[in-house]
Amino acid sequence: MNLVRFLLHRGRLGKLLVATLSAVSTCANPAFAVDRDLFIKLSPSVLKVEAFNPDGSISIGSGVMVAEGAVATNCHVTRRARRIELIKGGLRWVAQSQSSNVRHDLCLLYARHASVPVVAMNSSKLKPGQTVTAVGFIGGLGPRFSEGQVKALHDYDKGMVIQSSTPFTSGASGGGLFDEYGRLVGLATFKARRARDDYHFSLPIQWVIDQLEADDAIPVGPLSAEEPFWQQKDEQPFFLRALAMEASSNWKGLLDVSADWARAEPANAHSWVAIGKAHFHLDQHNAAIAAYRKATAIDAEDGEAWFQLGLAFADKGENSEVKEVHMVLRSIDPDLAEQLADAALR
Repeated sequence: MNLVRFLLHRGRLGKLLVATLSAVSTCANPAFAVDRDLFIKLSPSVLKVEAFNPDGSISIGSGVMVAEGAVATNCHVTRRARRIELIKGGLRWVAQSQSSNVRHDLCLLYARHASVPVVAMNSSKLKPGQTVTAVGFIGGLGPRFSEGQVKALHDYDKGMVIQSSTPFTSGASGGGLFDEYGRLVGLATFKARRARDDYHFSLPIQWVIDQLEADDAIPVGPLSAEEPFWQQKDEQPFFLRALAMEASSNWKGLLDVSADWARAEPANAHSWVAIGKAHFHLDQHNAAIAAYRKATAIDAEDGEAWFQLGLAFADKGENSEVKEVHMVLRSIDPDLAEQLADAALR
């Protein structure tokens, strides 16, 4: 296995998708080492969520005040609870009612007297490479603050699921993902275990907006047994099914899944990147390069597609093509450009 193949294979994906409540990476940066002013601006609107379950256990997560008296969080934190409390500093409020979309893993908790500032929300489309910040009660302590970048946006069920390199960990489920202006763009929800930091996923803000408009609150109590979309085995979206195949190095399976994905969503660049990865690991290099080129033709700003194309050229010893890809990638995603240079140009 040469250096490029080793870098491609090593640490690219984990084996399982897991709730941030149970197993996720450690917050990489102390809060004030990132941006003190932004932290001070955002932290007042992020609360700790304690869900009291029938068996006596307490599930701990985070939530964000998205409307007066309304806190958005993940249903996997609260779904079994008979009582839910919201905590900020020395203050504690009981949620009287909840509105839920368990499949989306999105719950709104209503506490009439919760005196917490409401966040601004940004529903405009994010861009890969854009800086985002996660704020949540990591380990039940906090709030804590970490920074990263948008790596991919996955179109699913009238929203764009956000894949980012912004680390969040146990207790941060339901915490806020914010843009560089401090506007809420998503809710930190799940990640791939043992994956590189790029595999952290947040729910789209559009789902929060839609749920606020649903007006279907009911008293707090255990919710349906339905699994959220990212935990379902048979009905997961294509991008998660492809992720699972890549995580297990099942390249033939990845090729089958991604081919189905491309047929279902022919204008989705991510499906062609997945096809390219499958071909590459099956030693079908020309097919891999063709697939990556298809991806870049669909979305010229897809940094992952350009990065993988550069690695494929490097594996064939086509250094001039690698340099051309590197030049393009520098203007799209400087971090990936640096990784390509380390792997193939130095």
